[in-house]
Amino acid sequence: MVRVNDLIEKVQTYSPDADIRMLVDAYLYSAHAHTGQKRKSGEAYLTHPLAVACLLADMKMDIDTIATGLLHDTMEDCMTSHDDIRERFGEDVADLVDGVTKIGKLKFKSKEIAQAENFRKMILAMSKDVRVVLVKLADRLHNMQTMKHMKPNRQKAISQETIDIYAPIANRLGLSKIKGELEDLCFRYLEPEMYFSLQKKLEERAPDHKIVIDSVQHKLEKLLVSKKVKSEIYGRVKHMVSIYRKLKNQNLEFSQLHDLLAFRVIVEDIGACYVALGLIHGQYHHHPDRLKDYIAQPKSNGYQSLHTVIIVEGQQYEVQIRTNHMHQVAELGIAAHWRYKEGHLALSKNDIQKIARLRALFEAAQEVTDPEEFLETLKVDLFSREIFVFTPNGDVKIFPQNATALDFAYAIHTEVGDQCTGAKVNGKMEPLRYQLQNGDRVEILTNPKQQPNRDWLDIAKTGRAISKIRRFIREEDRIKTIELGKDILDKELQKHNLTINKLSKTNKLLEGCQKFGHRTPEQLYLAIASGTTGLNRLIKFLLPESVTPPPSTFTNFINKIRNKPTSPVLINGENNVMTSFAHCCNPLPGEKIVGFITRGRGITIHKAECKQLIASDPDRRISVQWHTESKNLHSAELELICSNQMGLLADLGAVCKTNGVNVTRMEAKTINDNRAKMVLEVSISNADALKKLLRSIRKISGVLQASRVFDQQYK
Repeated sequence: MVRVNDLIEKVQTYSPDADIRMLVDAYLYSAHAHTGQKRKSGEAYLTHPLAVACLLADMKMDIDTIATGLLHDTMEDCMTSHDDIRERFGEDVADLVDGVTKIGKLKFKSKEIAQAENFRKMILAMSKDVRVVLVKLADRLHNMQTMKHMKPNRQKAISQETIDIYAPIANRLGLSKIKGELEDLCFRYLEPEMYFSLQKKLEERAPDHKIVIDSVQHKLEKLLVSKKVKSEIYGRVKHMVSIYRKLKNQNLEFSQLHDLLAFRVIVEDIGACYVALGLIHGQYHHHPDRLKDYIAQPKSNGYQSLHTVIIVEGQQYEVQIRTNHMHQVAELGIAAHWRYKEGHLALSKNDIQKIARLRALFEAAQEVTDPEEFLETLKVDLFSREIFVFTPNGDVKIFPQNATALDFAYAIHTEVGDQCTGAKVNGKMEPLRYQLQNGDRVEILTNPKQQPNRDWLDIAKTGRAISKIRRFIREEDRIKTIELGKDILDKELQKHNLTINKLSKTNKLLEGCQKFGHRTPEQLYLAIASGTTGLNRLIKFLLPESVTPPPSTFTNFINKIRNKPTSPVLINGENNVMTSFAHCCNPLPGEKIVGFITRGRGITIHKAECKQLIASDPDRRISVQWHTESKNLHSAELELICSNQMGLLADLGAVCKTNGVNVTRMEAKTINDNRAKMVLEVSISNADALKKLLRSIRKISGVLQASRVFDQQYK
């Protein structure tokens, strides 16, 4: 078990003048705050913050950050206040502890939203002080290291969140050591059978691996010493996750793996890196297509090294060649960029900019408020491989694979992106959807009259470009909807010899806004256009003495003979709001639904997981529920793959009749000599009735497949 003396010794190895008194004080404060608290293992809770602080010391963090590691759970678990910590440890530590506490504090509607919002808050916290996230990563790493005492379902849930969020963040910050350990621990709990099977096989080979590592290490050392190149060489077995991914991706057996070992060669300077590479290539065969120069073109998290794969006595080994500083950056990532300033570590804006794509994460977190949309755009940046492209001035821009000329335009400036019409790539004209290639030199062409449109969302591949395009479209839609609502109200007022301009000169319009729950006239116009604020009710309030023209005799007759329609959905408990159903997903009662405010067509109802809805403006989404008393039938489309045989239509008709379902449309075409595809449109009451119908159809002899169009979950 780690002791506070161990922590102090770690800190003094890299910061002899550090304020040890603050660490001791933070330790005692944490011990008092957590008195009587236990972990799942039965250990005193204090063991956790002490371990987190030691992990931060391994990263060579400053005293404020390590103190935060000791105190990080005191606000959440011990009712300690921000003022208490500020008074004792200063403003910086109080803000750091508060930041770590806030990252996971709020309650959310669903696991997916919680995950996305946690991610967004981490990025926002990082933009203010990246140390907050470093503490959170150390906290998560120790929780993963000690998770064996938790229930299996919690182990899997925490591991999934870690692999989705924390490991990519560690990678983006360049913390390869933490990222590797997090991934291996997640692998253990998410794929336990595969993990322990692979672990056993590696342990069986361990004695051989040690012999090989010692042998190859000795050969490389002897080679470099003979040419007077000073170096330190280390051999290791690759991370279990990387081995597992290779087995899975290449469909290999463990016995077929020939590159389980990797070596690091650490030299004095950049020149020595290339000299060592030349000497090693001169001595051993290598794979030319696996040579990577990350010194000339660093990764976006600041990582630099030369990578090659050599063949020694018939076996393949990866070799990484780097300077000591590059090694520090590879292990510690962003923490390696800190510099001491008055006894504390400080990271300048220039240092942050060395990690190029970190800025894109900050911007996306600030610009996109919807957590699910944020996560969708950020996954593009976090999980993709990188390519390097040049501006006309020779500056390097880093993009994910499959990025386009449009992404390049938005990387230059938002206005350049909005007005982009095409690009010159290596002197040749290319369209917006041109996919960038490594080494391309790109010049963007613009036109002030050009504007983004929805089709651009299919072209853009980076989170920055996607969020900028969505913002523009959202604002355009909002302006058009406001204009439509204003026009509708103005035309109705004109029937009473009044206009909005005249009404605005009195307080009546603002009173109308307040009456119907709107802060501004613009919000009122939006509600009118969407149908959420009834025009007749508004007119009656604005003009209480106005006389509504009596309905015609024909209208009276129609009203008498027709029943009052009941909307199949409720909006704020009301069923008289204008609604329509989205053709992209055709929701049925029993399925989760969300409303989307459209211009002039009221509320369009989508399934909650509809991709078109998720890609839409979150500000125009509205909560809706199915009306349980509604007896409306709904349209659903089915696709059948059938054997081309006699009597099938009769059997199909009989099944529909038995289930009380009416077929409103049927199309059929032959696929080949033996098969046909049929499309049925049916009137159905709800999702359960459709599932029952599909089960019955699948039992018909000759029906090979039956599924609902637009919804693959019924397959």
